[in-house]
Amino acid sequence: MKNLLALFLKKHFLFLVFLFSSFSSCFSQSLFSDSALASVKVWIGADSLEWLYSNPVSNQYLKADMVYENGLVSDTMRNIGFRLRGNTSRFSKKKSFKISFNTFLPGRRYQGVKKLNLNGQHNDPTMVREKFFYQLWNKAGMPARRTVFVKLYVNNRYMGLYTALEEMDKDWLQRTMGNNAGNLYKCTYPANLVYLGPDQDAYKAVQTSAVTGGRAYSLETNEAEDDYAGLVQLCARLKDPVTASFPQNMEAILDVNVFLKALALEISCGHWDDYAFNKNNYFLYQNPGTGRFHFISYDADNTFGVDWSGINWSTRTLSKWINPSQSRPLVTKILSYQPYYQRFLQITDSINRHIINPDSCFSWLDWAQSHIQAAAAADSFRTLDYGYSLQDFNAGFTEAVDNHTPIGIKPFLQNRFGATQNQLNILGVQSSQGSGTRPPYPNPFRNHVLVPFPEQDLDVLRLVDFSGREIEARYRNAGHNTLLFDFGLLPKGIYRLTIFNKQGEMTSYSLSSE
Repeated sequence: MKNLLALFLKKHFLFLVFLFSSFSSCFSQSLFSDSALASVKVWIGADSLEWLYSNPVSNQYLKADMVYENGLVSDTMRNIGFRLRGNTSRFSKKKSFKISFNTFLPGRRYQGVKKLNLNGQHNDPTMVREKFFYQLWNKAGMPARRTVFVKLYVNNRYMGLYTALEEMDKDWLQRTMGNNAGNLYKCTYPANLVYLGPDQDAYKAVQTSAVTGGRAYSLETNEAEDDYAGLVQLCARLKDPVTASFPQNMEAILDVNVFLKALALEISCGHWDDYAFNKNNYFLYQNPGTGRFHFISYDADNTFGVDWSGINWSTRTLSKWINPSQSRPLVTKILSYQPYYQRFLQITDSINRHIINPDSCFSWLDWAQSHIQAAAAADSFRTLDYGYSLQDFNAGFTEAVDNHTPIGIKPFLQNRFGATQNQLNILGVQSSQGSGTRPPYPNPFRNHVLVPFPEQDLDVLRLVDFSGREIEARYRNAGHNTLLFDFGLLPKGIYRLTIFNKQGEMTSYSLSSE
């Protein structure tokens, strides 16, 4: 009898593992909960781990086991797939990883996902920028990308703090789009959407600059069909002249509102490693129910002030956001149609007021800093690539850390909010939430600002710098309705102009000096 039982167990071992792991995971649905900082513990053979590190550009999964613990539950998953992920991060000292639950047990999921991305955030001293971007992306009502901070252990060694992100696959499409039968294209540098003619092979031949190689327009679903007809049609539409039929033709193949909102979010968050500036890091999903493409941003670690080009992204003007020396037809053609341009400005105004408004963001940043502080302090891998200390971790929220993080996240938000709102004021954009009070001065500015008094009972204007130090106070002179502030000798940065009336009531605006 024992021999028969042993034979049965041996024969059906993989099925029993699958059944047990699926059953056990039903008890835990906390994978993307921020209520606790969970641990992901991976156990992999020493030879396999050495092979992964020796073959950094390989996408081959090696067998491993995983334990998920959050203080309340402990789930074990046998025979998962484990590999490196990313582009340049494959050569960093703090690696990023991908876990697959279905490579060796087809169809298996853990807490509803087949794959889990673990990003090391090695070039962000705060390690919160990518998750913060998706917090705002989700808040704006875009197709939600679930993320969570986790502590990663490999063979009982603490690898550090990571951002875990769900895979953008058919399960994700079903959850966010309502169907998953359409073509999903992952678009990476140099995917500029320039029309290359009617031959699909021309688009398939465009190669990515990623270290793993492959197509710049990579078909992630329906790979067997390898049909690029929809992508070719989209690119063809983008070369059409802007005539009376342009909006009808455009909206037949592109969800224009989704694209405009994604563009406004990227600009508001300083996501320059995107389509508009760097022809990189976006997905296009053609919904079979409508035939229209949805534009989806991703890979958002180079945001909120991170820079590699010597550009001040916090005050860069809306009209000059795109790369000025390269073709970006999806932006230029859409915004050349004035009704779409005006819609973009209105969406940007709404996002600026309600999504990236510092008053609504700072509390989340304070929570994140406190939530991960201990895990960040214990993360020795975090220090290996750029030498980031715990002091850098804390400073990164409020000030510059190094050349490629020349501004903290909070001052970035303040600068971006003020610069964007003032640009919208200059363009005469009326807020969808009402007209409100609008500062009438040019902003961003270089040497001086001419400020009109919009009301007769205004008494004094006070100018302070970002730290609250008063720079200058000006009083209303009889017979004069304007005041000139000279900034020629002041350093670049963010300033606050506060206007007091005779009753002591005040209105404040941000000024950004270029």
